Amino acid sequence: MRVEEGQLRLDVAVPVRTVVAYTDGACSGNPGAGAWAYRLEWPDGAVEERAAAEPMTTNNREELKAVREALRAVRRRIGDDPGWRVLVRTDSMGVINWLQGRWKRNKNLDLFPTIDPLVDGRVRFEHVRGHSGDPGNDRVDRLAVAAYEELLGR
Repeated sequence: MRVEEGQLRLDVAVPVRTVVAYTDGACSGNPGAGAWAYRLEWPDGAVEERAAAEPMTTNNREELKAVREALRAVRRRIGDDPGWRVLVRTDSMGVINWLQGRWKRNKNLDLFPTIDPLVDGRVRFEHVRGHSGDPGNDRVDRLAVAAYEELLGR
């Protein structure tokens, strides 16, 4: 520790831990029955997955909800701890561009107020190609499809 201008200052770097969040949305018809899914991969090896469906939605809406629900789950565990980073891996360039302010928001305007507060300086987005063999992305795609197929009774 050093004393600078009368204040204690720790010169110890805060260790950074990263959780990887895979997110996806899927629809049977667009609009139609659809679902969102996420997979959280924690640095301790723990994995958390969740999906949910609704009877009438759009793919973009479910993509956005997947990010929101993943970030909510991350926040429940880490709160505002500055020692964490969140890497959101999505196959949706729309999600990335809307949430980073690159594209004008014309639809799903009710969702952004519930997502924007969760996207802070600890969150980074990374695009992955859909259906390209990325295990995390393929997994959330299967979870989302299974969720809406269950809703449809398939």
